[in-house]
Amino acid sequence: MKEYGGYLPLELNRGRELFDRYPDAKVARFNSGRASVAAAVGSVRPRKLYIPHYNCDVVRQALTDAGFQYDYYFLNEDMEPDLDDLREGEWLLYVHYFGTSSEEKIRRIAARFKNVIFDNTQAFFAAPVLDGNCMNVYSPRKFIGLIDGGYLVWSGSREVSEDYPQDVSWERGGFLLKSIELGTNAAYQDNLCSKICLADGIKKMSVLTRKMLQAVDYDDLAARRDRNYRVLIKRFRDVNRLGLPMEGAAPFVYPLLIEDPELRGKVVANKIYTPQWWKYLLEEVPSDSVEARLSKWLLPLPVDHRYTEQDMEDMADIILSLLN
Repeated sequence: MKEYGGYLPLELNRGRELFDRYPDAKVARFNSGRASVAAAVGSVRPRKLYIPHYNCDVVRQALTDAGFQYDYYFLNEDMEPDLDDLREGEWLLYVHYFGTSSEEKIRRIAARFKNVIFDNTQAFFAAPVLDGNCMNVYSPRKFIGLIDGGYLVWSGSREVSEDYPQDVSWERGGFLLKSIELGTNAAYQDNLCSKICLADGIKKMSVLTRKMLQAVDYDDLAARRDRNYRVLIKRFRDVNRLGLPMEGAAPFVYPLLIEDPELRGKVVANKIYTPQWWKYLLEEVPSDSVEARLSKWLLPLPVDHRYTEQDMEDMADIILSLLN
């Protein structure tokens, strides 16, 4: 029965989700990006799946937990799969690293490998490839303050099962409210505790998370992120050894690659908190591989909507001063 009266609930503006702007897209909503990857693999049922060495181990674990087998591939210097063309029934999981690839590059990969699951967890604002063969995975939680959430986006006649339990996330969301009043550092441990629950299998996106996603001004967030990113492109052009075209739509981070064993510690000491992604790979891949180089030296610098262009200038000033 419908309830009447009582206290007023949290007010969230009823708007549109980001992928509502793609009328030809089909969208399935899950509790995380890793769950969306597993759901995509479960839909295509590949004869063989290739995944990159350079990737978060939670994706591996999600695939293993779901009973899927896979083989690894390495990246070349352009951060594209160093892999022969796929055979019938084989699929590729391709990570859109940093969200910095152009649409042309993404289309080229789709045309070459045909059956591709695009892992856009680092490229929330990248347009999905909607050609009937490809699947697209997104993790809005990396770009927006959310408790959980993941999207699987595709087109055509392929069916994706959503026969999963419904997630309920309100009990895990206290860190978001706490951070408003006390800051993100004060709520850091609460955030970590909330993340642990995301490993608890594939679930459908919670009602709360979807309502939060309908209240976001996506154009504003993307514009701020893009402006910040452009500042860092200019400031680090002469020192960044990554050597990739820095394109993309509102990327996840600015990827700064400088082979200086002391730089990361100095940067953190100056309150620029940049993680070392997937350090465990240094024990798994050849020391001269692209993967080892990235794991050892890459500094993913924040460019999100919390910051202004002046913040980017200030951060660049600090880092560049540490190189002298």
